[in-house]
Amino acid sequence: MAPNIKNIQGDIWPRLPKKYETFLFFEITDVEQFKHELGVFLKHLTTAETAHRLRGKLYEAKWCGLWSQLVETICTNISFSAAGLEKLGKTDLGDSIFKRGMYHDMVHDGLDRDAEWLGEFKGSRGQIDGVFTLAASSEDTVNNWMADGINPRFSKTVRWLFTQSGAVLNKYDIEHFGWKDGVSQPLIKGLDPENTEKLSPGNIHPGYIIVGEEGDTQSHPDWAKDGSFMVFRRLKQLVPEFTNWAVKNIRPQAELPNEGGLKLGVISTLSSRLVGRWPNGISLEEKPAPSDVLTDKALPEDDGQLSAEDRKLLASNNFDFQDIQHQNKCPFASHIRKVRPRAELMRPDGTLDDTHAMIRRGISFGPVTSNEEKRNGVTTHDRGLLFVSYQSNLHNGFRQVQNEWANKTSFPPGKTRNGGPEPGLDPIIGQWAENDDESNFINMPRFDDPSVTEKWKLERCVIAEGGEYFFAPSISGIKDIIGV
Repeated sequence: MAPNIKNIQGDIWPRLPKKYETFLFFEITDVEQFKHELGVFLKHLTTAETAHRLRGKLYEAKWCGLWSQLVETICTNISFSAAGLEKLGKTDLGDSIFKRGMYHDMVHDGLDRDAEWLGEFKGSRGQIDGVFTLAASSEDTVNNWMADGINPRFSKTVRWLFTQSGAVLNKYDIEHFGWKDGVSQPLIKGLDPENTEKLSPGNIHPGYIIVGEEGDTQSHPDWAKDGSFMVFRRLKQLVPEFTNWAVKNIRPQAELPNEGGLKLGVISTLSSRLVGRWPNGISLEEKPAPSDVLTDKALPEDDGQLSAEDRKLLASNNFDFQDIQHQNKCPFASHIRKVRPRAELMRPDGTLDDTHAMIRRGISFGPVTSNEEKRNGVTTHDRGLLFVSYQSNLHNGFRQVQNEWANKTSFPPGKTRNGGPEPGLDPIIGQWAENDDESNFINMPRFDDPSVTEKWKLERCVIAEGGEYFFAPSISGIKDIIGV
């Protein structure tokens, strides 16, 4: 049976339609009154059914040229931390990672650095009990809803702690490093159309994302059904520094002189191997790098400029990284191969172990990189990604991907069997300890001969500045929490 889309919050699936988004963090100060107000407010929460309908209207307006006829809509979801749920009387979710919270998990036990976490995520303004997710097509709409809808209802029951806001950088959803974001999201059985591509991972069980549905690998209380664990992380991106680091390592491999400008095609081609995709989102597995990078032009970021073949490839997900012992197209250490390794996770019966899947819902924050920053090679304005993911199991989802895959030099596994080196860390989100000067590397295959690798020393261009683990209950779950 398909999940009940009237019961699921809409950012979990299909995602809230948005050009601008604010996360409003709060501390509950009057539990009983908060429960009452949330019961009255319940009708304003955006369900999966509503989000699906709104997204359909947006797509129709886009293709039919009817933008001017659309009525501005605000979407609202709510999630709670372990501390918040405990205040509300729910302590039985049965997830120790969630109960400890992100600071304990990712700083105390992990590789985030305490000094780099913003104070508000460490409790300097109060205990984070929950967060409202507010999404619309404009900043004004979100701000007006906070002032006229959220604040009057809840101001006497909570302490507003702080906000984090982001916006889609352009109409093609290119993130700050220059790549199309949100590509290759898992498709869910019973909710998304069936994926028929032969080499694609295929549709996943809904229980990998949604609690209590088919495939859920943990035991949860009945009230948690149709909810999902939400990961929120503020990730600062050092764009000029990343570009300089990439060019420094690319230059020798491209055999260009030290003086003079690099051709755009060289940067586009070789830096794309770090990600595993071209800037426009097409995978290197499906469109390998051209043989002559010195004359190649960078692939356009504008979907409208793509050929019919490239538009088809952009929509495709038809690859699985076979043969797993070769990196002729996509390097072992590339970001997409580290965080969704596909064929590396085949079970003995030939089926794919996709229990580690998570749905990503992040949005960029901060201004685009200025020309002055590009010239000087130094970041002067805060920018990055407000990373959000949903999964039914934090250990299998976010934590597995970050700690066991991105942060492990030996993953994907088995690459040293034939005498080759370890892949190294994820070049985008990989982390290493502050006093560790041995693990911060990747082994990149040479462009002209993939059987030969070069060891590149990594520089930290993505900095974790804080976050928290939340649980986004279903509508029925919220009713149970507030006693309706």
